[in-house]
Amino acid sequence: MTPRPLEVVVRAGAGGFAVRRIDRGVALLGMRLRPRPATLTETDTGAVLVPPDRSVYLRLGPEERHIWSLLDGRATVAEIATAYFIRFGSLHVSKVTRFIHVLRQAGLVEVVPAGFLRRRFEHTTWLRRELTWDGMHALASAVHRGIGPMFTWWNLPLLVAVLGLGVASAVIDARPDPAGDLAMAGWLALGLLLNVAVHEIAHAVAVVAFGRQVRGAAIGWRGVYVDTTDMYLGTRAQHAVVAMAGPAMNLVVLAAAATIACALPVEVLAPLRGLERGALVVLVCTGWPFLLDNDATHALSDLTGVPDLRRAAWDGLRRGRLGAAQAAYVFGTVATVLAAPLWLYLSA
Repeated sequence: MTPRPLEVVVRAGAGGFAVRRIDRGVALLGMRLRPRPATLTETDTGAVLVPPDRSVYLRLGPEERHIWSLLDGRATVAEIATAYFIRFGSLHVSKVTRFIHVLRQAGLVEVVPAGFLRRRFEHTTWLRRELTWDGMHALASAVHRGIGPMFTWWNLPLLVAVLGLGVASAVIDARPDPAGDLAMAGWLALGLLLNVAVHEIAHAVAVVAFGRQVRGAAIGWRGVYVDTTDMYLGTRAQHAVVAMAGPAMNLVVLAAAATIACALPVEVLAPLRGLERGALVVLVCTGWPFLLDNDATHALSDLTGVPDLRRAAWDGLRRGRLGAAQAAYVFGTVATVLAAPLWLYLSA
């Protein structure tokens, strides 16, 4: 039976989407496969491949035997097809991919993880575990029903006023921390947890505001995140808004905490200072659009129409051809790297 083609959703013009079909054989060409433990027994009529559990017995001819010998986890399927051509004098890519499809169905091969972290932690199962929660959509819907009416252009001056008060309060309030270093570290940790929660809920609320589904939330070795996959069916501008909703809420929390702290006596400042610093850390890590693969980078990529802006910028730099968006990204990255030593030099 011929495998059905893969259907891939790609961006089309005017912010829409289109469905393209890709032959599974073509999709396999870039994969790197390695064999799982199995016993290869030579017989008079060929070879028989048997896994340790003896769930399947796969008879191999000379061509399949040669393909099996090339599966080492380093060679791509395209390279194996080339070696097949050199050995047998015919370029039957479909035959190679069909045999590999059979091996995968039989559980005799596995795909080698492509990324550095995936290769590093592929055997460390506890690092790949994630705690998931399916109730994020219900929570985001409830929050949206409560505060959704506030998201109007008429309230924009109020938001600007809150941010302005926060900046002024942070400049005016130069009182030292009222608690010791250990206590402030505890308040900072609590502030980080609260700001991460607010950050992710803001992403989810923005998804709900555009009428899309939040598939869930998870925490694991990849970090804390909400599944906003459905937003790829929206426009680029909508996707950018969802990406920046998290950092925007951290900015509001930072401004509100600074404003309230300025009006309180020094004895009760510690919790608010921890909240402020937690908001600042999350805001910088997710809202600074350069160097890190974060929310701001994703939003900038959507607004400029350049998929994977970070990779596109470095590829363009190596080739010596940079577009406006890529050049801005490279400039911002250099500024990011130089910001810390420049600040230390000026404050010395």
